[in-house]
Amino acid sequence: MAIQLLYGDESQLIEEKKQAFFKAYPDLSVQMLNDEVGARRICEKLSEDSLFGEPTLYCLVNPPIFAKTNKRVTEEWQQVYDLLLTYDGSHPVLVLYHETIDKRLKPNKEFLKSVPNEACDRLKGPEIVKWLQTYCHSHGYTMSADGIEYIHHLLELWQDVPVSFLRTEFDRYFLLLPPKGEITQAFLVANGSDYGAKNIFLFKEALFKKDVNTLLTLFPYMLQSKEVERAMSYIEGQLRLQLMVSECRFSGLSERAVQDLFKEAGSTVKAYPITLAYRQSQQISIRALAKLLRGLYEVMRDSRRGEGSVSYFKDLCLAYCAE
Repeated sequence: MAIQLLYGDESQLIEEKKQAFFKAYPDLSVQMLNDEVGARRICEKLSEDSLFGEPTLYCLVNPPIFAKTNKRVTEEWQQVYDLLLTYDGSHPVLVLYHETIDKRLKPNKEFLKSVPNEACDRLKGPEIVKWLQTYCHSHGYTMSADGIEYIHHLLELWQDVPVSFLRTEFDRYFLLLPPKGEITQAFLVANGSDYGAKNIFLFKEALFKKDVNTLLTLFPYMLQSKEVERAMSYIEGQLRLQLMVSECRFSGLSERAVQDLFKEAGSTVKAYPITLAYRQSQQISIRALAKLLRGLYEVMRDSRRGEGSVSYFKDLCLAYCAE
């Protein structure tokens, strides 16, 4: 009978794949078994013949059967490990393990080699965006190009975002949208939860638009000690991209030519951000932008040396807006 292991640190993905496994056996009752049931009882359950009882799908939740550095599996749980390793019982078994598994250790490596398994590790950058697009599509919604780009920016700023949070966030969006609605950047900015990455993105947008009122509102957040390095790094990257694209356009290159140039130079920047920067370059002074970027480099350098004050960044931004 079928056996499957789902493991990793992304609980939302484990839950989705667990439900898919359950749906493959709609006529079977499900019995959840955790470590409190005990290793001996679990072995007895898995060894029962379904001819003498009701067919059951057993779901083992976080059984302590995987080796860890400097920590051995106990003798009683080793019996569960051995049983699962060669399982051929009459009940389907799903093993859920909400942690990563150290594949360097021989017992773990042998188990993963012998038992069908799927890793559900924390998604990163493009993987999260792909998951979101699929999730939206499955609920009858779509994401616009600028909405996708906005999410990319947030994920660039917001490290280790759990998919479970994004699912909750997008479930809330679906309630606010009409059937088959489109999720745009404007919608995300207006309705997204107020977390750090959103504030930094809004600051960048306000800076390019020279929206002084929004900048003054966000400066206290931007200059917090725990956020300033992340904020400065992101703003620097966006200013540098805008400056390069603006200079390319000023030299006579078309939008497509600029995209090709970035690609030939081995840049990882996608085409859409270049398109946005190209369109925005008409309203931006190259001289003022270069001056702001030089000043930002000085602030970042002095900050890392423990010299100067990051509050000078505020003066630079306000001076740029006054140009």
